[in-house]
Amino acid sequence: MAISDDLLEEAIDILADVDGVEMDAEGLADDVVLLAYALPEEIEFRCAVVSVHDALQLLADGAVEGAALKYQFAEWCSFHFQHRRLRKARADMRIVYQRTGSGIRVKGFGHRHLPSDIYRRLSEL
Repeated sequence: MAISDDLLEEAIDILADVDGVEMDAEGLADDVVLLAYALPEEIEFRCAVVSVHDALQLLADGAVEGAALKYQFAEWCSFHFQHRRLRKARADMRIVYQRTGSGIRVKGFGHRHLPSDIYRRLSEL
């Protein structure tokens, strides 16, 4: 099942509205489309959008912190979380970000491996 254009637009609006988060508009749209590709079932996609929103807000508020990255991402951090809260499930989502004076700047977010490794995809940008 493919995610509808209306749901994609709704997801973009929800994620663009997180206080304290800076993100390139085109990058945000690309990340949402790739999230729909990785999670094509509507319920899973919706769960992932809520999880991304909540993780972005927690990061922007300084309530959680990711791990520092290396090499070409040396100035960035990665926060790992589940697209859907399940006991003992692995963290299958990533947000690559850096702290700013007023919150965070997001390089990108998405599924860890689908459609490709998120770090490889972001390094190609």
